[in-house]
Amino acid sequence: MPDAYENPDEESPARIARARYALYVETLRARMATGQFDLLMEIVRMWAEAGGGTVRLQLDDAERELFTPEVQQEFLHLMGLIGAMQPGHEDRADHVVAHLGDGEHTKGAMSLVPPEVAADPDRLRAMREKLEAQQSRRHSDEQTVEGIARASGMSPAAAEEDGTDGEGKGDTAP
Repeated sequence: MPDAYENPDEESPARIARARYALYVETLRARMATGQFDLLMEIVRMWAEAGGGTVRLQLDDAERELFTPEVQQEFLHLMGLIGAMQPGHEDRADHVVAHLGDGEHTKGAMSLVPPEVAADPDRLRAMREKLEAQQSRRHSDEQTVEGIARASGMSPAAAEEDGTDGEGKGDTAP
């Protein structure tokens, strides 16, 4: 629906961004396997409903098999196209997926970045190091929670089910 202040004959940045997103989704629908496309759209829906940011996924074995690096990359592209719908952020549609590489706690890390960042190995290395440090802290925190759970007589699996470790489907962080 056009904005009350938009001339319907003119293409506003918001209308262009919505059209670009819709076209990209239809392209994905045509070229992806149905299961992968459906999973991707469900993840996009969850992410959008959570207001963006970080969404922790709990995928079953079949979903994990469908959530390939290629599907993950398309998710990042869609995040950029959705972000481009926000006034003042139209440039996000031009962001590219940068492969950050592997670390001790991160494997196959990717990020959506402006093209100039993707072309700068030092900036990509800094991003990977920051991500690695975050994952290292998370790993340490998880080990601490597991130790507390064991000491209190709870098994780590029970702590996860109880939600005491902060990990759950749809958990988000800004």
